[in-house]
Order: sequence, then C-alpha cells, then structure tokens
Amino acid sequence: SFGICLAAVLGPGAIAAAGDDGPPRPPRADRPTRTVLRPTEVPELALTVIPVPSAKEAIILVSGLNSAASDGTFDPLIAALVGDPRYVIYRFGADPDHPFDVNGDIDVNALHLRDEIRAIGATHPAVHIVAHSMGGVVADRAFSAGLSASDGVATYIALASPHSGSSALATTSSFLDAIGEDSLQVRAAFSPKIDPGSPVARGLALARPVPPPLGVTRLDLRAPTDFTVTANDAKDPGVTARTLWPSDLQGYIDGHGAVTRDPAALRLIRSTIESRAVPAEDAGILADLRTGIADFASGHVALLLLLVGLAAGCCLVGSLRSVPPLRLITRPLAAMQLRAVRRL
Repeated sequence: SFGICLAAVLGPGAIAAAGDDGPPRPPRADRPTRTVLRPTEVPELALTVIPVPSAKEAIILVSGLNSAASDGTFDPLIAALVGDPRYVIYRFGADPDHPFDVNGDIDVNALHLRDEIRAIGATHPAVHIVAHSMGGVVADRAFSAGLSASDGVATYIALASPHSGSSALATTSSFLDAIGEDSLQVRAAFSPKIDPGSPVARGLALARPVPPPLGVTRLDLRAPTDFTVTANDAKDPGVTARTLWPSDLQGYIDGHGAVTRDPAALRLIRSTIESRAVPAEDAGILADLRTGIADFASGHVALLLLLVGLAAGCCLVGSLRSVPPLRLITRPLAAMQLRAVRRL
C-alpha cells in the first residue's frame, strides 16, 4: 500500500523506532522508587522521604526511541539480575522526578539522567549504566554534562547505540529541509513510530562520540545484522567494542533489538558489571574478517533501504505538488496528527 511504501522513507530510522519499543507491561510493585513527597497545603506539616543508604550496587537501564519505563526491552536482563542480592535495578523514566521524554530533546533528557544517577549514587556504593540505542546517546550527553566516576558511576555498557550519529536520520533531515512545506505530511506519516523532524531525530542525526569517562569501564555491544545502527554509526573511539552474532533467526531479522536479549550479550553485561572490567576475548583473524564482511554488507543494505525510502518520499512530494488541492486536506490532518503526539 501507499503507507507501506512511505514507511521506507526513513529507511533504517523507521526500524530503529520499532526495535526500541517493547510491549507495555504493568509496573512492578517491588521496584524501588526514589520519590520526595511534595508540600501539602500546610507547608510546615509537609513530609519528606530521606534517602536511605543501601549496600546494594545500582543498575540503571536507559532505553531508546518510543520506549516506556514499563515496556519489556530489558526484561531478559532484569530476569538475569533481579534475584541477585548485590544489585538493585532502576529504569530511567520510571521516577517522575527525573522524566525521560523519549521523543524529546536529547540534551534535556541527558540532564535528567545525570541528576538521577547522582541521586542514586549518593545512596549506593556504585552505579552501572546499561543503555540501548538512543539511550546510549543520552548517556553520552550526560557525561558531557558533567556526569563522572565521582558520581559513583563504575561501568557504562551501550547496546546498539549510534554514538557517531544516525546516517539515515541525517540524510532524512536533509531531505525534509529540501522539500520545505511538504515535509509536514512526510513527518506525520511516520509519527506513530518516529517523527524525522522531531528534536530527538535531529539530535540523533548530529550525535558525536564523547571521550571515554576516566575511571568508568566502557563496553559497546552490537550485532552485525543491525540495519538501523550501522558499524559507522556505532563508532566510539577509545571504547572496547564487541560484535555479537545473533543466537537465533529472530536476531538476524531484528539485529537492532535482539542485542538486548542475546545470551552472549547478557553474559558480557553481567561479567563486566561484576568485575568492573571488560572480559578478555581473542576473536581471531577469521572471526574478525567474517564480522567485517557482515558489517560491510549490512551497511550497504541499510543504504539501499534508505535510497528506496527517499524515492518513495519523492513520489509523495511529487503527488502533492502535481495536485495542489491535496495539500488542503493532507496538511491540516498532518498538523493534527503531530499535535496529537506532542511533536509539532
């Protein structure tokens, strides 16, 4: 259909949104919260909750586009760690005092993440960050905004994160700028997944790696079948990176999202957190060659998808310009759609 054809305009960018979110699930009643009670109508009687020091190390999970604190993105990792008495798990965005607008400005989200980690670090002996996709860019910006090992951060593990920016979204942003007023309809067509003209899309397009924070153990993990965040997008100079081959067919289809549940990734995450060091690995020349070929192929597949999507976008713009009255209908509907998702 025409809608399916349009879905390719973002190329890998559209897949990114689909790969980041998970099925909603109710908040866990046993999850710890960090909440300060607000003043009552009688300020002198207002109560506050004083943070209680804990001997447990904290793990904070930061997800990506269109995610929610109650979704299942990190369920496999939570299941592997939740019974361990050494750790307590937090999900960025679950605490209303530190909101996470997954479609909003990356720098604003980074400040909220920095502040929450500092609050957690004040009552826990260590904080470990595990971020997926856009969450890795938010964590990068948090370090740029002053987050450091002095705040209690011990490890930071990024999964399929575009540290060097999303090439697909950068190209799409340029396309939107070029088509001018017709970009509104293109944006609205994809807004249920990702609005390519939103602050977060622009932020991901311009993302750049940050120097590895001193005193913090860093590790990047990704799959060579990730068509959303390519090897070039994931470049993170100075950081140990591992490319993990999917363990099942679904991993080959959804390389971007599969890394959050891959058994090898879960083992590496846990080992790195426990030892505060990246486990040694000797992949060998053949394994490195195989990975290099896969990255080369996936990068070209991503480029092909993007080109096909841009061609479809040009067809849409051509239709709007060849039949100007269409704008009288499509433009108000597009504006309404974007307002409905708070992205205009």
